[in-house]
Amino acid sequence: MQNPLPRHWMMLAYLSIFWGLAFFLIAVALRGFPPLTIVWLRLAVGAAALYLLMRWQGGRLPDEWRWWLRFLLLSLCGNLLPFTLITWSETRISSGQAGLLMALMPLSTALLAHFYVVHEQLTRRRLLGIGTGFVGVTILVGPEVLREVGGAQLLAQLAVLVATFSYAVNSVYTKRLPAINTLVVATGSLIAGTVVLLPVVLLMDRPWQLAPTADAWVAAIALGIFATGLATWVYFKVVSDCGPGFLAIINYLIPAIAFAAGIVFLGEAAQAHQFLGLLVIFAGIALSQSRKA
Repeated sequence: MQNPLPRHWMMLAYLSIFWGLAFFLIAVALRGFPPLTIVWLRLAVGAAALYLLMRWQGGRLPDEWRWWLRFLLLSLCGNLLPFTLITWSETRISSGQAGLLMALMPLSTALLAHFYVVHEQLTRRRLLGIGTGFVGVTILVGPEVLREVGGAQLLAQLAVLVATFSYAVNSVYTKRLPAINTLVVATGSLIAGTVVLLPVVLLMDRPWQLAPTADAWVAAIALGIFATGLATWVYFKVVSDCGPGFLAIINYLIPAIAFAAGIVFLGEAAQAHQFLGLLVIFAGIALSQSRKA
């Protein structure tokens, strides 16, 4: 496992941007599609995009059945379960709540990696960094979000937490895979998820009866290409090179990028406590990525 290079930080920025935009795109896609259909479209479009890219680069999917079992597990933990839970939860809670709860992923990832990944021990400095980053996210999104935890939305909030843990399991399992081209892994996992989910979507949602709007189609396709297909490939590359602990800090960067985008592109007013939250987030990232004990 190597220390993060500039290209890995660029990959992390890509994931932060497009996974951050995914919350908005899901909200748009929900205007024309039910949650399960959105998940299937993400997987299908992403799988098609990556398959074409893989074949263009001369890659081939493995024939060994053990790899397809691995692909299925990766898709279950990294796509099917979290995509479905997060999309469903967004019909009941705000994106701010979802983002705050997703910021718990670095902690669950660090705990799992401590036991199952070499050189990913949970030191006191890393634990302090994880806690500091979460405090920073809380300050950034606003303490009022904490008051919304529990109550009638508890089930949706628990769904996000399960999705967070599922992502953590997926990143740790990815690091323990035998050596293989990351583009092949990404393509195989999305194909496995597409095939498994299709009969469920046909039975539950009856998609042939839907009449989605044009903006719902655009959002679903964008989710598939940028936030699922290419993002899955980048995800596997980052975890393979730098480990799950480095990837997990993305859940601190996404709220920060969303905050910056709101100021730059939407003209939103920024408050002093939000800049303080950014500073705390960056301090947490610096602490969590330190190799010292």
